[in-house]
Amino acid sequence: MPLHPQQRINRFEKNFSAYRLIIVVIISCVLMYQDYQKNYLSALRVYLSASLYPAQYLINLPKNFIQKLNTNFSEREKLLQENKFLKKDNFELRSKIQQVYKLESENKRLYDLLDSQPEKDNSYIFADIIAVSPITEKHQIIINKGSRDDVVVGSAVVDSNGILGHIIRDQIFGSEVLLISDREHAIPVEIVRTSLRSIAVGTGNYNELRINTLPTNTDVKKGDILITSGLGGRYPEGFPVGTVKNVTNNLGESFLEIRVTPFGDLKTINEMWVIQPRKAN
Repeated sequence: MPLHPQQRINRFEKNFSAYRLIIVVIISCVLMYQDYQKNYLSALRVYLSASLYPAQYLINLPKNFIQKLNTNFSEREKLLQENKFLKKDNFELRSKIQQVYKLESENKRLYDLLDSQPEKDNSYIFADIIAVSPITEKHQIIINKGSRDDVVVGSAVVDSNGILGHIIRDQIFGSEVLLISDREHAIPVEIVRTSLRSIAVGTGNYNELRINTLPTNTDVKKGDILITSGLGGRYPEGFPVGTVKNVTNNLGESFLEIRVTPFGDLKTINEMWVIQPRKAN
């Protein structure tokens, strides 16, 4: 029985679709082989990847931002902690190095009374400045350590360079410090080179102290180093105070006019040590 024309057309179309599929597969295989051999499509893949990069970037942007933010916060906290510990360790080491001045002074003379006095050790309390006196004429600061932290009135205060002053008033949670540059302050000092002792007084200038109690025939020179003499018991012996800036012998005067530059930067104080004397057992 003859086939209906419509049926012949349908079979033809099905066969035609199968032929197309086979042709497409063959062409694809040839193209893949040629690309494998000579990388014809590598440039095309590069361009396609480049066109997809913005989409990939935007998709991963929130995740990368959160990861980066967490990393920055953790690294910042770690750096702050390390910086705090390193600063404290460096500060303590530099403070201990100041004892070199004391050793230099002791090597210049026989210390006959060494065995006749009990040794005294010092403990140190680390403190930060929290306020400066609003009165220009008063060179005073407030620190964040007080009697709650075992700080006592009269304790000396130093930084990594030298003596700064001493505690004059307790505020329980803080303390007031009178700086050595204040006009009402006086500190017993010793000239390292000659072992001569005197008193250095404040001038109201953060960068200068004055000595006017040494006779005109005293052996003192520009550049001489001054340390605490320990007399009076307020300031421990051997801590750096400053260097002689100039020596003036005024005509008709009985005493020299000596200007001293403090070792400590009294104008821009940040961290410091409160020296707590502790008697040896």
